[in-house]
Amino acid sequence: MTLAARLRHQTAFRLGLGLAGAMILAAGATPARAAEPTIAFVPKLIGITYFTAMKQGLDQAGKKFGAHIIYQGPTTASVSGQSEIVQSLINKHVTAVGVSANSPTALEALAKQAKAKGILFYSSDSQVEGPDVALRVQQTSNKALADTVVDQLAKTIGDKGDVAFVSGGPTATNLNAWIALMKQRLAAKYPQIKLVSVQYAGEDINKATQVTGQLLSAYPHLKGVVGINSTAVPGAAQAVLRAGLSGKVAVTGITDPNSIRPFILDGTVKSVVLWNPISLGYLTGWGVIQELEHKPFKAENTVPGLKQKVKYFPKTHTLLLGNPMVITKANVSMNF
Repeated sequence: MTLAARLRHQTAFRLGLGLAGAMILAAGATPARAAEPTIAFVPKLIGITYFTAMKQGLDQAGKKFGAHIIYQGPTTASVSGQSEIVQSLINKHVTAVGVSANSPTALEALAKQAKAKGILFYSSDSQVEGPDVALRVQQTSNKALADTVVDQLAKTIGDKGDVAFVSGGPTATNLNAWIALMKQRLAAKYPQIKLVSVQYAGEDINKATQVTGQLLSAYPHLKGVVGINSTAVPGAAQAVLRAGLSGKVAVTGITDPNSIRPFILDGTVKSVVLWNPISLGYLTGWGVIQELEHKPFKAENTVPGLKQKVKYFPKTHTLLLGNPMVITKANVSMNF
């Protein structure tokens, strides 16, 4: 079924105009142009800089390529809250619905349900497992990201010492993948750096500050803290600053420049790692529209509006944005 046909079917289903439409066509009138597809995205939670930036990119793609974007998410990183919102969007019969998953498996049944109703299900940023996910959009190679973070840590602390990780939700697909790969990097390349603890603070800066403060007390010889998600890094930096340990305990990890800028400028943080979340949202919107229009992806794709070529991996239905980016005092002024 073509995109236009799909949308005409959905419109008739929702508004009960199938009979009227048939009468118009029988009279020889030209059918109206199909409405824009409605693409819904459910982040892990709303109200944090990272997902707001993703929304900005999605909105740009919707405007450029002709789609109505719905952005709706829970106020905390809740698996059940995310599932409820996805279910409500399926019930509204949107054209496509996707998530940054708080759990890799909790939404598999909803992906199957969406597919059965002719709704495209996708994931972006943090992925959903299972065969009913039509498209996955990934920030960067998990290994490249994990290796870059660990290398930045080692560069700061000098390849030796005790370190701790502060992550978000304990079931988050992407965060757990990065932690596993970071452990591998430490073992293979930096055997004298010892990971003493992995703690979880949700997607909450204040909780990350509290958790890091506890780590600093429990491990007085700690030399570094790695934040695995965008709220953990500024939270950890705040705890180190409050403890008077700036320059003594290194903080790095995965976050955006807006969240970490004050701590980079005051020297508490030397570097962090990320990608452009606006570009990730934009690529997500473009990719979903390509799927809806049944346009096949190439091994390398030129995306109007993005500078870099975007790779596609057919086995996992994954678009890959590109290489990770190191953010330091030299480029932290960027705004996203």
